Amino acid sequence: MYSKIRNAFLMLSLAFVTACSSALYMPTSVDADRAGVSTERLIVGRTLYISKCGSCHNLHLPEQYTQKQWLKVMPAMQKKARITDEESKQITDFLLTRSKTE
Repeated sequence: MYSKIRNAFLMLSLAFVTACSSALYMPTSVDADRAGVSTERLIVGRTLYISKCGSCHNLHLPEQYTQKQWLKVMPAMQKKARITDEESKQITDFLLTRSKTE
């Protein structure tokens, strides 16, 4: 019985992460120019956000929070997710590119 409940929960979680990840913007050269980084860096940040952050909880769209809010939450999440400083920076770059400025 426990395994059926666990499997159902995992399937629902996977469905939600997949649905949200498709709603996440795909970085463009315009986003990269605005952020002052490469498009590839933003794409890596998006991929890391989906795989590292989405493996533990529901993903939030970058525009749901301000830049200040993302900068506040990322250090704590970095420790919990056990991601490197570089991975954290790539995820942060992705999130800040389309987040609210205030």
